[in-house]
Amino acid sequence: MRWFLPPFLLCLVSLHAEPEFPLTADSKPQPDVPKGTMVKDTYTAKESSVFPGTQREYQIYLPAGHDKTKPAAFMVFQDGVIYQAPVVFDNLIAKKDIPPLVGIFIKPGVVPAVNDNALPRFNRSYEYDSITPTYSQFLIDEFLPAIEAKHGLKLSTDPNHAAISGNSSGGICAFMVAWHRPARFRRVFTGVGTYVGIHGADQLPVLVRKFEPKPLRVFLQSGSGDNNLYCGDWWMANQMMERSLTWAGYDVNHAWGEGGHNQKHASQIFPDVLRWLWRDWQTNLEVQANPKGESKWRGYEIVGDGEWMEYKSGAKHPRWEHLCPNLDGDVLAWSSGTSPWEFGLFPPSGKASFLKPPLADVRAATWTKDNVLILLNGEADKSNGHLELFKFYPDGSLKKWAHGIGGYPDNMVMTFDGRLYCSDHSWLACVKSNGEVIDAAGETDVYLSQFALSPDQTQLYSVSSADGSIGCRPLLPDGTVGREQSRFYKLEGQSRAFGLCVDTNGWLYVATALGIQVCDQAGRVNFVIPTPKQPYDVCFGGKDLSELFIACGDTIYKRPTKAKGVVSGQQAPIKPPPPKL
Repeated sequence: MRWFLPPFLLCLVSLHAEPEFPLTADSKPQPDVPKGTMVKDTYTAKESSVFPGTQREYQIYLPAGHDKTKPAAFMVFQDGVIYQAPVVFDNLIAKKDIPPLVGIFIKPGVVPAVNDNALPRFNRSYEYDSITPTYSQFLIDEFLPAIEAKHGLKLSTDPNHAAISGNSSGGICAFMVAWHRPARFRRVFTGVGTYVGIHGADQLPVLVRKFEPKPLRVFLQSGSGDNNLYCGDWWMANQMMERSLTWAGYDVNHAWGEGGHNQKHASQIFPDVLRWLWRDWQTNLEVQANPKGESKWRGYEIVGDGEWMEYKSGAKHPRWEHLCPNLDGDVLAWSSGTSPWEFGLFPPSGKASFLKPPLADVRAATWTKDNVLILLNGEADKSNGHLELFKFYPDGSLKKWAHGIGGYPDNMVMTFDGRLYCSDHSWLACVKSNGEVIDAAGETDVYLSQFALSPDQTQLYSVSSADGSIGCRPLLPDGTVGREQSRFYKLEGQSRAFGLCVDTNGWLYVATALGIQVCDQAGRVNFVIPTPKQPYDVCFGGKDLSELFIACGDTIYKRPTKAKGVVSGQQAPIKPPPPKL
């Protein structure tokens, strides 16, 4: 039996059929245009790779007349050759619309099958859809250097000379490479990008708004016929990304249409996308963050448009992981990776100095209101098996203050009235001003790590060493703490919290792998300040306690802010303004 559709239904079908996207002359071979050459090869990752054992094909486009002795601008593509890119390169390079680019077309990794009855493992979604920096590390630190060495290439190290692109999952992958490594890539094109909930990319529109704007130029393409599946709506997700990038002040452009989840529309517009990405390349190649000054990023209210500055320490083998400021703006830093522990003092004036307390194993430190250092000695008192607290005076003298601290706490905070709180992850102790040590928390299954006090010194913020979340406990008059509101602060990216500090407005600053996450009093992350390296602690110091310091292992950095920090042990309680709920 044959079925016939009435004319009005045929009209409906034709109305909803995907439109055609014919290629322009720029995407077709042209006579008398010099042609580039293509090199094909394969790459097998070593066992030391982040993707060990994976094999992948790749091709390299070398423009006509390419000089391998000179650093070249380049563009990387995921999923191999797409968008008729080699032909478009030939035509646009000949017109001088783009620089003479080297094209690198790389396919996702595959782990070969172990025998004929086994299936290979296909790494595409694992590599491309993730928002972690793993693929960025593979591409930039492993793959590109390998093909440079093998093929005698010399790729420019200037991030303004590097672009990256991809379609679908390759699109989100391209964006994430530039997002994680803007010091290597700054121009991005994504076709029907998979900004949906497969490996966390649905979080990106929010993260773009919360992170300090990065120096990226981004072009997005999608259509109303794009995928709408179990993990999200591609069409809406791409529009969300564009709105977030615009809100955050990025140099962003887009092309929306009625196409589906394929390369047709992206291939049609690709020549014009290249012209936009590389515009003014002959006079000004620099891609800037927030180029028009229109970003609405909330962090500008606190840190302005300043940058992190490296604070030279002079230490030979530093592993700075802990920071403690005093009211004068001096920041004491110490490391748990050296024996004996090394103490550096970073004053507002600039040059660091070093403290050498006459103790064999100092585990933690904090300041009193009299500018005396409280030091926890890591060597047990042989008479009772407990650790001891000492007062280290400015004249260099040392006096035992308290003993009876068990375990090995590496973080302490002190109130203005002289109560000290410290923890060895599984317990919390309070040392009263007279040196008496009490159990501050009783039985608890919460493992505590880093601390900070609220500006009014009525709440103890603490990091759970079990899962890195941040809880909030009220301080009671007898020195104990009340019941914890666990996970009161919800951090972005499931990040583990390290160090904590607060400002006079009651905002909490948290050192995480993503950077410094800044939370309002209600527990919400309002913005994230990216950091040059992984920060392990954060505090305010410097002049007027207005500089933000971070301990990054081998380096101390600082950045000017418009905020003022709090030094609880040396300042009377401060009542911050109420939050906006």
